[in-house]
Amino acid sequence: MKKRAVALILLLIFSFTLVSCGKKQEETPVVRNPLYQLNPPSPGDTVVTITTSRGTISAVLYSKLVPDTVNNFIKLADSGYYDGMLIHKVIKDFVIQMGDPTLTGNGGESFSGEGLPVEYNEMLHNFTGALGMAAGPDGLSYSQFYIVAGAPVSEEYVAAMKDAGFAVNVIAAYEELGGLPSLDYEYTVFGQVYEGLDLVQEISGVKVDKYNRPKKDIVVSSVSVMPYVAPEN
Repeated sequence: MKKRAVALILLLIFSFTLVSCGKKQEETPVVRNPLYQLNPPSPGDTVVTITTSRGTISAVLYSKLVPDTVNNFIKLADSGYYDGMLIHKVIKDFVIQMGDPTLTGNGGESFSGEGLPVEYNEMLHNFTGALGMAAGPDGLSYSQFYIVAGAPVSEEYVAAMKDAGFAVNVIAAYEELGGLPSLDYEYTVFGQVYEGLDLVQEISGVKVDKYNRPKKDIVVSSVSVMPYVAPEN
């Protein structure tokens, strides 16, 4: 009888252990910031890797928010349009710009050959690290794009944003991250750097000529678009 009782107790303990081990641990929910650009990319997001002679920059693209712009950019990248071009415009604490085969600031073509109107979205802003489409003399976008190298936003700009009715969280993000609020709603923001921002800021400080072109060429060897895959722990 004692052996049977002990065996029953062991069986109950073993059964409880199996149930406990088999139960999934509750995962801590991921809290997403309502400002898209303040979140890291998630698996399945579309990202771009810009490989230059100085290093690599990676950014997430917002295809759901500005689909026409991102679609044009992806088609150009996939066609190899950007490969071998130079970063043709650099302004310290402002932007680095690429995508013009003529290096004049006036060249470049969209994938369709037609210019794209500015694609406004209140969710996207010119925070430090933002990718935006440059506009031609006609106010349309083609192939040139910039990355905001960033600078602290002055108190005057903060006051101006408040007067203009910018959302409180947007103003707070500009104060924390820096950027160029003066470009908001003038150009299409379509991505945000999540790796390589230090390189963007490093490039923004290189020596340039009177045309803001780097004195030493910085080559864009490739622009590759792919789904984001989270790194393994």
